Amino acid sequence: MTVQLQAQHLQFAYLPERNVLDDVSLEINAGETLYILGRNGSGKTTLLSCLAGLITPAAGQVLLDGQDLLSFGPAERARKVGLIPQMHTPAFSYTVNEMVMMGRAPYLGWLGSPSRDDQAIVDEALAQLGLFELRNRPYTEISGGEQQLVLIARGLAQKCQLLLMDEPTAHLDLSNQHRILEIVSQLGDRGLSFIISSHSPNNALAYADRVLLLEGGKVTAYGSPEETLTEPKLSAIYGIRTEVITNGDGKPLAVVTQRPIALEPKSLRDPHSPLGQIFARSKAEPQLILVTGLSGVGKTTWCTQLIGLARDAGLKVNGLLSPSIFEDGRKVGIEVVDLHSGDHRQLARLREEGSAALQTPRWAFDSEAMDWANQVLTESGASDLTVIDELGPLEFFQNEGLTAGMAKLDAGDYKVAAVVIRSALLPQALSRWPNAIIVNGSAKTLP
Repeated sequence: MTVQLQAQHLQFAYLPERNVLDDVSLEINAGETLYILGRNGSGKTTLLSCLAGLITPAAGQVLLDGQDLLSFGPAERARKVGLIPQMHTPAFSYTVNEMVMMGRAPYLGWLGSPSRDDQAIVDEALAQLGLFELRNRPYTEISGGEQQLVLIARGLAQKCQLLLMDEPTAHLDLSNQHRILEIVSQLGDRGLSFIISSHSPNNALAYADRVLLLEGGKVTAYGSPEETLTEPKLSAIYGIRTEVITNGDGKPLAVVTQRPIALEPKSLRDPHSPLGQIFARSKAEPQLILVTGLSGVGKTTWCTQLIGLARDAGLKVNGLLSPSIFEDGRKVGIEVVDLHSGDHRQLARLREEGSAALQTPRWAFDSEAMDWANQVLTESGASDLTVIDELGPLEFFQNEGLTAGMAKLDAGDYKVAAVVIRSALLPQALSRWPNAIIVNGSAKTLP
């Protein structure tokens, strides 16, 4: 097959030293459909803008039919590549017909008027999208979903070789989503190529020839849907546990998300319970439990209950617990407790004016207490349960804080580890430890 478009080692930044795209490469052949998946802010829209020639990468290049994309004039480029944005609000109240007719602009001379052939192409695009009856309506007076269909019709009227579509089904109901994707599939059979940014792995499974996964502006996977849309890869880029449903032949059919599981600490008393089985499996390989949830839901309480039940069962426990310090009902500090010796220190206090050597927007940390906590984790011996309460922005983004805890988890130096992680950090945690078990940290009251 003929390579139609290539992106080679693209790099782009809106601000110095903050890359939105970092060494992104891809290619698409005539008649192929490529899906780009990633979380909000991963660089999908920026990548499409580079591929359309709307912005110039700081490094790398885009080749169209073997030539530098930027060597084409705007009109010639628009006859080859079209971009359908997520949404668009025009400055004037154009009719639906006028909005779609804008797709014919690359074929009109300066101050040229649309011909009958141009109108016939627009009518065909309107009919394909079920918009013909709305052609005389002001674009600004139709629904958001209908506006999205109009933008797609405008792209079809452009009659280019390659259409870039930025989340084309984001505002559409299920019926119109199906209609758009079937049109894309049928046009692909006629040789038109598509690069589609999306938040739907299921659409990619059904319609993509190839899939590119973006995380933080970097390509984490690129290949067929079967190669890229796997549970570990999807869980890592989206920060949630996913499950890929397959048929009897192992062909992936659908991707579903899994909520954090509810494990009550008291279920440890039952060796056949899911929690009991986690401890049983730890005899063969380490088991990592990420205890997650919003602030105040009871993650530390969940760990405290598990610690007590583990000790009652004769299991050895080590690690750190970080209970809150309250004054007059207000949280003013954080303590850290060595679960083996019972020794404790005040680890953090509310930030006041000025700065500390180690701090987050809310807390100022005691460096000596942090050093002591790291020493506890480093010197902790073998145990059945290791608790680390908690790992946060310091550890994941600044490589500071409980770095000994991060090293212990990376090395698999534990049997069962229960680690407190706030929900916002799950993407980073799953990227680092993709086989972790995600647990809802809402505390359950023991009987």
